[in-house]
Amino acid sequence: MRLPFVVFVVCAVLIFAFRISLQYGRTRDHGLRLGKQGATRSGKVATQMQAAALLGVLTLTVLDSFSLLSGQLDLGAMGTTAGIAVCAMATAITMVSQYQMGDAWRIGVDASEKNELVVHGMFSVSRNPIYSGMLLLGIGFVILVPHFLTLLFAAIGYFGLDVQVRTVEEPYLNEVHGERYETYCQRVGRYFPHLRSGR
Repeated sequence: MRLPFVVFVVCAVLIFAFRISLQYGRTRDHGLRLGKQGATRSGKVATQMQAAALLGVLTLTVLDSFSLLSGQLDLGAMGTTAGIAVCAMATAITMVSQYQMGDAWRIGVDASEKNELVVHGMFSVSRNPIYSGMLLLGIGFVILVPHFLTLLFAAIGYFGLDVQVRTVEEPYLNEVHGERYETYCQRVGRYFPHLRSGR
């Protein structure tokens, strides 16, 4: 089995399966709110785009495993090493951020819930460090599977996350936390430190 597929499976298990299991073990709640989020048009679009990106990259890693993916750039051993390093860093950022959310961690938004506003740890330098990690993970797979389709799916994933953040999560957080959230937005960038002009 080729390395990109193995990396995809390991990252998926650590970021999704492990976190869901941990959340359920602690709270008896798996934290999944995609059904609730899908009730709105923007929430549905965001979910569909992110699902398409994940399935697209998974498909490409499977095709790569069977040497059925033509048109890749050859980045050699250094490219593979760099891709693995970026994926490992991205997974670590995502997992640490998930842990720091504690019981407030969710996938998706249920507007009827009133969750804590997390502003410590990774959230003191990025309002969405989990998504920052996921965006970095997309870059890692572009390096691991250097094909124009990987870049396309990474872009779809980014736009899906951005729709999620801007049209689903930020309005919810503003409604629940009001002025405190507005102050937080002024102090901390959406995805990365020092990129604050785009709130």
